[in-house]
Amino acid sequence: MPNRGKAAMRRYTVISTDCHAGATDSHGGFTEYVDPAYLDQLREHTAEKRREFNESLAKLFDPEFMAEQDDTEAALGGGRTGAYDADRRIAELEADGIVGDVIFPDGTQNNTTPFDASSGPGAKGADWELQTVGAWAYNRWLADFCALHPGRHAGIAVITIHELDETVRQVTWAKEHDLRGVLLPAGVGTLPFYNHPRYEPLWAVCEDLGMPLHTHVGSAVPDYGDLPGANALFAMESPFFSHRPLGFMVWGGVFENHPNLTMCFAEQGSDWVPGMLDMMDNMFERMFRHEQRRLKSRPSEYWRRQCYVEAMFFRASEANLRHKIGIENMTWGSDYPHYEGSWPNSRKMIHEALHGAPEAEIRAILGENAARVYGFDLEKLDAIAAQVGPTIDQI
Repeated sequence: MPNRGKAAMRRYTVISTDCHAGATDSHGGFTEYVDPAYLDQLREHTAEKRREFNESLAKLFDPEFMAEQDDTEAALGGGRTGAYDADRRIAELEADGIVGDVIFPDGTQNNTTPFDASSGPGAKGADWELQTVGAWAYNRWLADFCALHPGRHAGIAVITIHELDETVRQVTWAKEHDLRGVLLPAGVGTLPFYNHPRYEPLWAVCEDLGMPLHTHVGSAVPDYGDLPGANALFAMESPFFSHRPLGFMVWGGVFENHPNLTMCFAEQGSDWVPGMLDMMDNMFERMFRHEQRRLKSRPSEYWRRQCYVEAMFFRASEANLRHKIGIENMTWGSDYPHYEGSWPNSRKMIHEALHGAPEAEIRAILGENAARVYGFDLEKLDAIAAQVGPTIDQI
């Protein structure tokens, strides 16, 4: 770490590695970024998805919650317009003690990526033509959005995986336009799983360009319908499907063959990691010692070297596992501007999780690890944190 000023060291430099952004129809939407030939389809698709989403919410939530959803300006005292208003976003993040953020799609329920490009293929596959159009539109919008406040955002590009030459073009463009990573679909639909050699060009370009792979909660999840407990089942099981690719990357030899490839797991909690690593190490030692394709290292060693988990919904019970997870393998996220995250009460929630931990460990989890993964300039962010970051006493 660089030599950091005394003023900054009295406060924590906090980088949220799980935030969200997206355009809305009332603010221009993605229309100027979408091929005009697809605009009518986009409008129809967006209207239909919005109708389906609102109908599903009405079946799952009470009228009070629905009234809040109908007026995003009123939600949380005026939040969520920061999903597309760059200046408001910076102001609200700073008010919450955050000086940098990593941006995933879906700022609110009404501005997900065009043609659901960020969702990846469903169980029956995908309309790859439309998802490719949507991915390019979102990535162009995101690059412009991040450029409004240089050095404050790390945008995560959306990719499609049906045709790997196209995927490589998407990743290369994202790197050239200062996006900082790619969102890997957690599910592959009817395509082969990630231990298949067809994905080799994707792993190679991400390793060569230093573009971390990410999975994010919410994709590859079954349709639970509107039956009793559907929402709770979605929330409970989503993390499993989101970190399922870890096994394919480990056992498929992807991390072995690409030692400089980085993978991050966002909004999936972190308490699953110790048990998963212990299980895989045990399998490695007891069951697969004599396989001809035996890995050279234990699964936990690949984790230590190449993986990160973002501790959103961070609890003291998770913080107590930090040494088993790996201090250097953890980051923190507020989920801004989503209502279920820690914003706008991040100082309080960080305190509840990390109070009493050594300062060096807190600094690593709250900001230093993220700066290393995403290339944030810590000296620049320290200067801002010296004014707005949580104080040592607050945490």
